[in-house]
Amino acid sequence: MHSARHLASPSDDVAAALRRRGREVWPLRRRGAALGHAVTVHRRTPTPAEQERLWQRGEPVFLPGVLGRAPQRFAEAIDATLRMFDRLREHGGGDPTGEVFLDELSARLADDPDLVYAGSTVDRNDPREVERVFVNAEPNGELVAEDLWAKLAWIAHDERESSLRIRFSNGLDQLEQWMTTGDLVASWVDQFAQRAFPECDAVLRCAALRERLDALLDRPHRLSERIVYNNAPDGGAAFHHDAEPGQLGVVFSQLEGHTAWFSLSKRRLAALLERHGYGRRSDVMRALDDNCDARLLDVCNRDEAFARLLAAHGALFVLRAGDSILLPSHGIDDVAWHSVLALGDRPSLAHSYGLFPRGEQYDPAGDPWLGAAAGGNVRA
Repeated sequence: MHSARHLASPSDDVAAALRRRGREVWPLRRRGAALGHAVTVHRRTPTPAEQERLWQRGEPVFLPGVLGRAPQRFAEAIDATLRMFDRLREHGGGDPTGEVFLDELSARLADDPDLVYAGSTVDRNDPREVERVFVNAEPNGELVAEDLWAKLAWIAHDERESSLRIRFSNGLDQLEQWMTTGDLVASWVDQFAQRAFPECDAVLRCAALRERLDALLDRPHRLSERIVYNNAPDGGAAFHHDAEPGQLGVVFSQLEGHTAWFSLSKRRLAALLERHGYGRRSDVMRALDDNCDARLLDVCNRDEAFARLLAAHGALFVLRAGDSILLPSHGIDDVAWHSVLALGDRPSLAHSYGLFPRGEQYDPAGDPWLGAAAGGNVRA
């Protein structure tokens, strides 16, 4: 089943003819690389049985329109967030005092009774980070969770790329403390995101989506480590996976605008790279983890012929407002890889939430991810 087909780059006349017939045709461009066009062909929701098979195989599960009219119901909050990102981008992400993002969050949380400002920083060693704002959770004046943070960052370190994202988490990145966060602290991080960005409820209150997650995960879970994405024209994320220790997968929901996705399981990605002439499948699997092969970077992210091959095998999706895509992660070799391209002539808005077991403290012992290669991010 194909969600979208591929149309070669020198096909502008064909693209225009398809648009006149009412078809969605989108140029696929990212940081100067032209990868052809995406033509939407099917938006059928997989049956529950099909979703289960895809999930178990580490394949993406595309749920077109699953959010229903939630983007319209939360249109005011969505528009406010889009205008916020425009202001942040206008200031280059920040200003000499590094307080533009702090000002935006302060305005959003001005009347919050529980979240108390605890500082803000800029990591000079990370060229993508703009500003990080910290809060403590102090309901009724009692400190129950500290060092909760929201980090504003560029999606890529590239002058051609103006996409921004805000990630909510806690603790020290260097020690990856968020991986061992229990439910109590995680719930306050999640509330931080939800109170700052009310459009979170477009996802969290979607009964159809939560029903699908309940069925696929078949265990108590929480939607944490939330990220707010503002993908800008000619931008997006290069091929990577989002799996982290203790994480079951990711749910990405489009709230405004469009994005194109190349997504498939790591094993199928390696098989198609072998078919494309990159090398033997076993070598490809290792190279994907190592993340240091310039040729692999180029093939995955800048090769239109490979993009066409991916689309021919059902790995191209076009998300519009109201759509979600689920990305399972069962282990280092059984995870959905994906590449994202911004579509349209203005930045869009989407939320991405990690899926974590609820009521379980993460135990590094026996985790299938630890001790494995820690690559997984093929960046261009």
